[in-house]
Amino acid sequence: MAERAIGVGTTVRFAMLVVLMLAAGGAMILPVVETLRSGDRLGCNLAAGVDPDNLGNGPALISALSQAVPYLACMAKYAPPPPWWATAGWPVLLSGAAGVLFLVLPVWKARRGRVVPLESVDRDGELRGLLADLAATAGLARTPRVVVDPTALSTGAVVFGRNGRPTVCLHGGLLAGRNSDPQRFRAVLLHELAHIANRDVTITYVTVALWRVFLAMVLVPYLIWEGTMIYGTYIEFGASNWRSSLPTTARGVLLPVVLVALVYLARSNVLHSREVYADLTAVRWGADPSGWAGTAGPAPADGARRRAFTPFLDMWRTHPRWELRRDILADPAPLFGIRALPMFLTGAAAALIDFHVLNYLSPYYVSGAWLNQAVVLASAVLVTGVVGIALWREVAHAVLTSGRAPSGLRSGLWLGAGMTAGNLITGFGSGAEWYPTRPQFLLLVVCAGVVYAVWVAQCARLWTRTWRGRTLRPALLVSLTAAVVLLSCWLAWWGMVGGPFATGFSFSADGVHRALLYDFPGRLTGHPALLSAITAVMPPVQSTLLLPLIPAAVAVFWVVPLLAWAAGPRTAVPRWAEGALRGTGTHGAAPGDGIPPLRRVLLPGLLGGAVGWAAVAGVQAYMHTWQPGPEQRGGMFAWSYVAWLFVALVSATAVAAITAVARSGPYRLLGALIAAETAALPSLAGMILLTSSDGCVAPLNTLESSCTWTPPWQSLGPAFLFLVNGTLVLGAVTAVVVAAVGSVCARVGAFRAWRPVRPVRPVRPVRPVRPVRPVRPVRPVRPVRPVRPARMSSPGRGPSAVRARRISVFVLCAVAVGIAAVETVGQARQKLRIITATAAQRATQQWGGVADAPVSAERKAEQVHAWYRLGGHYLIWHANAHADHFVKELRTIAAAKDVDWSDLKQALSPVRPACVNLGKVAQWANGSYFRIPDLRARLLWQQFGAQARQGSQDCQKALDQRDFTLFRTAIREIGGARNSAEAVKSRVDKVLLDADYEAPEHPDWFFEVPPGAR
Repeated sequence: MAERAIGVGTTVRFAMLVVLMLAAGGAMILPVVETLRSGDRLGCNLAAGVDPDNLGNGPALISALSQAVPYLACMAKYAPPPPWWATAGWPVLLSGAAGVLFLVLPVWKARRGRVVPLESVDRDGELRGLLADLAATAGLARTPRVVVDPTALSTGAVVFGRNGRPTVCLHGGLLAGRNSDPQRFRAVLLHELAHIANRDVTITYVTVALWRVFLAMVLVPYLIWEGTMIYGTYIEFGASNWRSSLPTTARGVLLPVVLVALVYLARSNVLHSREVYADLTAVRWGADPSGWAGTAGPAPADGARRRAFTPFLDMWRTHPRWELRRDILADPAPLFGIRALPMFLTGAAAALIDFHVLNYLSPYYVSGAWLNQAVVLASAVLVTGVVGIALWREVAHAVLTSGRAPSGLRSGLWLGAGMTAGNLITGFGSGAEWYPTRPQFLLLVVCAGVVYAVWVAQCARLWTRTWRGRTLRPALLVSLTAAVVLLSCWLAWWGMVGGPFATGFSFSADGVHRALLYDFPGRLTGHPALLSAITAVMPPVQSTLLLPLIPAAVAVFWVVPLLAWAAGPRTAVPRWAEGALRGTGTHGAAPGDGIPPLRRVLLPGLLGGAVGWAAVAGVQAYMHTWQPGPEQRGGMFAWSYVAWLFVALVSATAVAAITAVARSGPYRLLGALIAAETAALPSLAGMILLTSSDGCVAPLNTLESSCTWTPPWQSLGPAFLFLVNGTLVLGAVTAVVVAAVGSVCARVGAFRAWRPVRPVRPVRPVRPVRPVRPVRPVRPVRPVRPVRPARMSSPGRGPSAVRARRISVFVLCAVAVGIAAVETVGQARQKLRIITATAAQRATQQWGGVADAPVSAERKAEQVHAWYRLGGHYLIWHANAHADHFVKELRTIAAAKDVDWSDLKQALSPVRPACVNLGKVAQWANGSYFRIPDLRARLLWQQFGAQARQGSQDCQKALDQRDFTLFRTAIREIGGARNSAEAVKSRVDKVLLDADYEAPEHPDWFFEVPPGAR
């Protein structure tokens, strides 16, 4: 197979290398820039109730996000981020420095080597003529500039510069041996010209320039800063506290080491591949493969240690060993294989890129579903360009050489392991610990890598057996575009939901219950087991549906393989195979038709659809048995109905997937996906029909009692979208699980087949049968006129069957794409919004609660002190001051003798400012500023806020309406607020004094608004 029949993928690997270095460079310099700005980030975290020793875990996230408004206000005031140009300009600076170095490198390389023009050693022009002939053989438009390094004794050459203006430098040893070894001279020149023809020069020297700039401008400053921070932390806090921050410190040291190794290996891989493909190109132009034989020394002694370490050492070389280059020239099959280390490095690079880019945006608190999706989309493109192309190349080579098609399992395991290692190195999902609070969630990362690689491999295997075009590139593009969407959705889900879950974040049951009551007001009593199940399942499913591209991802997950399957098997050599084998001297064989018929996956889907109809009807019949009165059909009853509908729909997809897995052969994952999603569509259609006609069939009446046509998007409200999207998403997840179980069972069955078979008892010999009398010859039948053969696209299938198959596939694809388009457009406005601090605070309080993480008494005192220092003492002082001012003014009015009590509003006007100011302080006490980290003081503070808010409202209302009775009530409420404020002050002072803190003096000037006050 021609090595470039499918893209090699080195350009994508080069792009990943560039993105990784720029993202890592900006993110590593960001803390250095932030250190130069004085700030009190620690104080804001403590005031928010965050434990610095467990920064980044679930309780810390809940504490910070549930107080997002005051937290961001505190950070903006006491720890402002650096200006945008200081951070955004750093990657630009790196790119500019690399560009300057790229332009300087050719000049520097020429001067350093003391090169001379070719004309100075080629007096008669013989070499110039030979070079012109070789350049014409290589298809170059013009002969490149050639110089000679007479001081180099090696028998090689090098090309440098850029693609538009390359320069070939011949070593003196090569010219000296030109006459004695002309084959080597020709092979070396063709190899360098192949670099120019393959456009390797620019990529090679841009890689070198970026690598050197990264070392000088990023790594060195970061290491100096990291060493300073470690020394300062040890000196300031001592050895005991320093050990608690050891995971974070170790990551700070380990991160540059891993980045350097990762970048260097990626650089070596790019340059290594370019060298090998230049060899193959030179041989294709007529270079003698033995021309490089003289360079290799004697083969070293073979041994187990050498066999183990040689492949590892090869990964670090920019130029492959001559033995390896000769082996690939003899058999290019290794170029189509997949090694474990590149897959691992690709997964780690994806995790590092996402972490660094998101960390780059974190100081500015810019977040949103589409923004996060866009960030991970870039890394998904790069990973797919590396892993996806490699899997397609391996599958296509196996198909054309009748080899064993790869399953993608091994590649997926290494890819998932790389993403897991990247998360552990960056600390995403682990916080300030060595590993996450829930380490089992990291298995999801490995499983995601496996599912992704297996899906790509099976799609490649399916498309290569059914594609009819001249080249595989259109099918490759369609498949890898779908893979990008799938991977980006996984990376976005892990960043928004999976990682916080791994750190310990959990949903609040009370918050989920409030969300349920918002959709269906009513009682949530009875059926505690079902309510617990809804509370446990709904938040993860609902969080998955928040991803912007999830409808598109579910659609392409099964539509792309369905289109390939519908094309049908090929029994002749496809045109793309002839092109891939052109010039290799091999006649391609048919890829084979080892694809099960499409009906084996569509019929289980239709069966699952029928099961879905029956299950929905069964749910309605069951719910009818305990149908309450019309006024009680909300709350728990309505949500029980939705929950059982969801179970019925997902069960239908499971039945279809289980049936299809047993009939899909090696395409278990694709068959399960197609069957499950095919079953989901008619099941949803049946659900819409049966729920819309609710009340028309007495045994199935659920929410309605009379026969009226009410579509489910009206009767079920937001729960309808939950049912549709949740069924499609859970159907895909169920198909993946079923396919995995089916693959394991198949492997176990294969293992059992390998067991030795018991010897069979010998069968008794059969008696010989008597010879049969010869039959008289039959008269010959008249020949029938030959019938003109009908057009058939595949053996045994007529035009009507093919037409029906195409129509059914078209309908399924149209419905799937239509649902995805409607869902994406319908929610685009909501998903395009940037998440504000108020929205984040409200959502966290609703879904995650406001529970505090348990901390020591010393840490609790530090948190209370930070709360008091950064604004709490202002609030406490003004709460008491305004309440005292209200009482003072009231006593002054009562003691005055010239008060006109006929006009109550005018008589009591001096107390209005105190009433208004108490209402403002109450507003700050009710969420505009941090909660008090001490629970007892917090309860008193919340009590003050409720009393002051109500008293302020009643006071102003009483003055406006001249209602003296209401004013008396306001006096009692404000008096209670005054007592609560005094109690808060006493409690906070006691906590601070017990911890030997000196409380700040209360101000005598007017109140300075604390962070977060509106």
